[in-house]
Amino acid sequence: MLDTIWARYRAAGLDAAAAAVAAPSPEDLCYLAMLAFSEERHADAAAFAARAAEGSPGDLLFQAAAAHLDRVAREGKRNVYVSAEGFAAFIRGGGNVPLYRETSAALAGQYPEAPFDLLDIGAGDGRALLPALTPAVRRVTVVEPAAPLLDRCAAALSARGVAFEAFGGRLQELAADRGMSSRRWAVAQATFCLHAIAPAERPALLRWARAHSDRLLVAEFDAPRMDEPLAPDIARHVLARYREGLAEYAGADLDTVAQGFLMPVLFGYADRGAARTTFEHPIDDWAALLQEAGFARVERRLLHDYWWAPAWMLAAR
Repeated sequence: MLDTIWARYRAAGLDAAAAAVAAPSPEDLCYLAMLAFSEERHADAAAFAARAAEGSPGDLLFQAAAAHLDRVAREGKRNVYVSAEGFAAFIRGGGNVPLYRETSAALAGQYPEAPFDLLDIGAGDGRALLPALTPAVRRVTVVEPAAPLLDRCAAALSARGVAFEAFGGRLQELAADRGMSSRRWAVAQATFCLHAIAPAERPALLRWARAHSDRLLVAEFDAPRMDEPLAPDIARHVLARYREGLAEYAGADLDTVAQGFLMPVLFGYADRGAARTTFEHPIDDWAALLQEAGFARVERRLLHDYWWAPAWMLAAR
């Protein structure tokens, strides 16, 4: 019924969409909650979600959505952003454990045997980088805009006796830094971070990476385009995938992960008042962008069938 709701919503608005289905299913109600949330009708969104949870009491997704939207209705969006605790529990558990294990192994498998310099773009706290390091890594340039994450990565590299330099900023700022104009690395890598760069900026930055590295390793998700996140096919994908994601934390961390990370992100897709910060798309598009940037060969490797979307590594030379 999502298609019927969507068509009616676009033609006559939320109230008409809600009236278009005589006996809405829990999924219909959750979809209506997303539409209501997009219009800042938070009380209506909470009511739709509560009905979905009542109609399917064993469904983790509907229960989490109802709890999240109830809090939004009571406290406002400003109090339900992603929390540090929620993200920490999320990234250190569930499918992220095998995802990062396979990512680090794939990175190490692409490193030369002879001593080389490495550029890590969007290194974060080193979660993918640190386990991948081999004795051949002579020096690492870590690029990360979040100072606390960069500090943790730098401390870990220092503790391991790895020579490094830390650049506090984004790839855009690194590419514009005159001090880096003559630098070159044997390997550059970017793990699950390039999707945060707006599509219009990517071609020039990938050409810069081609000019400054012999090999670029990119880990990204084979995700659908999210240009219209409330369209029925995208909404179905999001709801189904987030249900799988929640199931991976069905234990002590469920509420922390659900309310501190997954639900704010899910409903963030529907938040028309927030600036978009991620621009995911299919892995075929990433491969095409790398080829257009001048890389002659782009090899693919499936890393992990992650709950959100399959994760791939592209090795471009």
